Amino acid sequence: MGYPTRLPFGISTVAAEKPLGSYPLPDPFHTSSTSGLSIVSYEEDFFNIPSSGWTITGASSTFPLADGLGGWAVVTPGAATTATAVYQAKSGFQFIAGNSFWYACRIKASAVSGTKAFYFGLRAGASANDGLWFAKAASSTSVNLVSTVASTATTLLTGVATAVADTWLDLAFNYNGTDLLVYSGGNLVGRVERPTVGASATTLTNALLAPVFQITPTATDTLTVDFVLAAQELTR
Repeated sequence: MGYPTRLPFGISTVAAEKPLGSYPLPDPFHTSSTSGLSIVSYEEDFFNIPSSGWTITGASSTFPLADGLGGWAVVTPGAATTATAVYQAKSGFQFIAGNSFWYACRIKASAVSGTKAFYFGLRAGASANDGLWFAKAASSTSVNLVSTVASTATTLLTGVATAVADTWLDLAFNYNGTDLLVYSGGNLVGRVERPTVGASATTLTNALLAPVFQITPTATDTLTVDFVLAAQELTR
């Protein structure tokens, strides 16, 4: 690692005449590039889990912290075949045509063989009727990007990555307001051109969304999460 750039007077992302114009750090809620444009983000590295932050489904299923470099949490089904979902208690993200959206997650499954299935990404809280997620289907090791709008699921990109037992998947997407760019291991692996955004008969849902991790195990299977990030532009 080289030497850091030193900015003794700070760094700002807003114009000097704005309320935070003399604030020596970036404005965490606004940018001045476009009037009224804001950034909202959620980042979790799993050194701590707020007690009210996540909802866990599945009888006796848990989402404990675990020892691991950088902080880990583990989606742990309550029994060998208990389908388990962990999602944010409140949904605060939404795809908006013309506005950028970012998602990144590093995750691994303890096993991938047989009819085990899992997905992770964004969905409408407790409902799986709307969302966008990376999914490994039963009896497959291909991880695909799946969009669900009003209960209609569409595979937008096949073979984003290959799931391997106890091996990290580092996947991300960026909706740049026009196209959806998909990444694996930091490398661009696919592009969905000009997806539409709406309540039905569209490529992307406009429902309010939240981060989600879901597993359908066949034995004592788990999902270990290293980090998750969701962020978007919005006007407020």
